[in-house]
Amino acid sequence: MEKQLNLLYFSPTDTTAKIVQAVGSGIGENVSAIDLTLQKDRQKDLVFGCNDLVIVGVPVYSGRVPEFLIDYFEKVKGDHTLAIFIVVYGNRGYNDALLELKDTFEKKGFIGIAGGAFIGEHSYTTKVGTGRPDLEDLTVARNFGRDIQAKLKGIHDYAQIKTLHVKGNFPYKERMGIRVVPVTNDACIECGVCAEHCPMYAIDSSSFRDIDADLCLKCSRCIKRCPVSAKSYSDEKFNKMIQSLIDNVSTVRNEPELFI
Repeated sequence: MEKQLNLLYFSPTDTTAKIVQAVGSGIGENVSAIDLTLQKDRQKDLVFGCNDLVIVGVPVYSGRVPEFLIDYFEKVKGDHTLAIFIVVYGNRGYNDALLELKDTFEKKGFIGIAGGAFIGEHSYTTKVGTGRPDLEDLTVARNFGRDIQAKLKGIHDYAQIKTLHVKGNFPYKERMGIRVVPVTNDACIECGVCAEHCPMYAIDSSSFRDIDADLCLKCSRCIKRCPVSAKSYSDEKFNKMIQSLIDNVSTVRNEPELFI
């Protein structure tokens, strides 16, 4: 089956984007990319047809697909559209996220043909999943794309497509919400980079120290984008959780899990 390849991803710290792009490069060169990271790019409806192939990539938040993305995906529709589902997690675990992503899109007219769970550097600390996806991860992702392309060449009609099975449980694990936002120190030069790049417009555009806790995803994009390292997490309980992650999974190397 020859298809128009579309990349659809949300990637605050660029790890998900790297994986989705690598899988796409293994499939083919005729690629259309839709980056959903900024709120302004999540306004319009998206419709894909039977001649499209869509790679959907999202980061894992506490074992789930971010809730606001589930809401946004109501605007994304398919019509017998083949899809590949990718989740990227910070080396702890992806729990039910891949199954949830698959279920969400298959209810919207998409047909899953492959799925994968990959590892990215944890958004809270560079000490967990350090430097990932690395060269080995990206090689796995490209080879995964090549395997998908080989599968597509063997499919001549939809009757040949078998139901995709991935890891995960339903009901999905309960969502966890922590009301914490990054704080800003005196190094801030008020350049506005943090507000400009916030996926949820949670940072006040006139007072960059003010962050709406109801909107903040704790994606750490503002921390990583700040040119003077003026933002960080200071909440004691939250930092204890981060230290627990470091203590338990910083020396473990989880490997991608692929379903095709």
